Amino acid sequence: MNLKTLAAFIALAEELHFGRAAQRCGISQPAMSRLLSELEADIGVKLLHRTSREVSLTNAGRGFLDSARKAVAYADMAVRAAQAGAVDGIDSLTVGMVIGTEQPTVGKLMARFKQAHPETRIALRRIDERDIGTALTSGEIDVAIAWDVAIPAGLHHRFLGKVPLAVMVQAGHELEQKEFVTWGDLAGYPIILPDRDRQPIIYDHYKRYTAEAGFEPIIAIDVSTMADALAMVAGGVGVGNAPVVPGLRYPGVSILRQEPLFEFNYELVWANTEAAVESLLGLF
Repeated sequence: MNLKTLAAFIALAEELHFGRAAQRCGISQPAMSRLLSELEADIGVKLLHRTSREVSLTNAGRGFLDSARKAVAYADMAVRAAQAGAVDGIDSLTVGMVIGTEQPTVGKLMARFKQAHPETRIALRRIDERDIGTALTSGEIDVAIAWDVAIPAGLHHRFLGKVPLAVMVQAGHELEQKEFVTWGDLAGYPIILPDRDRQPIIYDHYKRYTAEAGFEPIIAIDVSTMADALAMVAGGVGVGNAPVVPGLRYPGVSILRQEPLFEFNYELVWANTEAAVESLLGLF
């Protein structure tokens, strides 16, 4: 078994078609069939169900796919680290960011990591709440920044910081006249919320809070990032209600205090304690 064989299996598991998988790997279809047969012989289990009409993963194949992806990812990381000449072996850190986690605390942590590992490439990747567990265990990302209630069971996590929920309105909005804004004050205004399909936990919690306040929110538009929300508020599309770090400024937007105070607890989340993760945790 080698990395070429594992890569071929991953392609076949994702395509579920020998012809497309072979083309993706740059080999012939008979060679792809031969690689799979050799792999199944090596590990002693059937990884795929094959008929004249379809190809599907067996239970063993689904389990093996996760390990194969990790093996290939780790090998790729080792190669890139060697090529980059990273003396500490940490050539990259990929951070998954859930909507609303674009906060100065995260930026300061990344700055400290970059200072400790100037050769390391840091990549921020937008992820959905429902993908946190899969993205971490598959190695797609090294760590995630997420709201505490959105963290799947079985993952490691450490408290990162608190950010208060605030109301965002277009400059000159009538709500600016209030000392603070309550949930009830938002009734009747079009609200800008995260896309429910991508951030179901945040969305459903918001609907629960407004239900307790006695109203059903009027959803003006779904957004995928905090930048989207701020731009829509500035344009007058609706009222935003999101975690906002005190002192934030955005042209054309007023940030209003909300009562009662509700704070989002953000946490650093990880599945595998690799060198990059260990180093990041050491900065807390």
